[in-house]
Amino acid sequence: MTLCGQQGITLFELLIAVVLLGMVSTMIYSVLNVGISFSAKGGKHLERQARERNLLGLLRRQVNEASYDMRSSKVGISGGDGLLRIVTRQPLLHRTAGLVVAVYRVNPAEQTLYYLEKKDYYNVEYGEKFLPDFSEMKKMYAADRPVVLVYDSEKSSVSVSLGEEEFVFHPKCLPPGMTPSFSIEEN
Repeated sequence: MTLCGQQGITLFELLIAVVLLGMVSTMIYSVLNVGISFSAKGGKHLERQARERNLLGLLRRQVNEASYDMRSSKVGISGGDGLLRIVTRQPLLHRTAGLVVAVYRVNPAEQTLYYLEKKDYYNVEYGEKFLPDFSEMKKMYAADRPVVLVYDSEKSSVSVSLGEEEFVFHPKCLPPGMTPSFSIEEN
């Protein structure tokens, strides 16, 4: 007994199967591609946030541990025009040095923050007129948004602006008559 019927597939059926397979593959690729690009954007955002958090943490520690000069009755912080100098007990590069002068300088053209640390903080060359060249400094933070550093000597506070966000830090060794504020203020 023999069975009557088809024993294979036609060319038309094969063509429909290949077209359906192509459509399903395209849909799977587009879904996976959207997921991968979304993940990459999220990773970059998290990396930027971590860099900013680390920078703010370092600045907070260095400002909190700024030295107070009893002879001049001044906190060891000065700055202006994108420059910030801090005589601090929290060095980044020379961890065993004790007191250092930490210098931050903003290059507004590149939106980049540079850092320099000197162990001999007592050197008169590192006073309020000290302006290091970018070539001797280390690139600390390249920003997607503008960075602004401001020191207010009347309030004895350091303001850091990252784009629209502003953070204010106060040293623990405030001059007489100043009320300490040890938290980060976000304006």
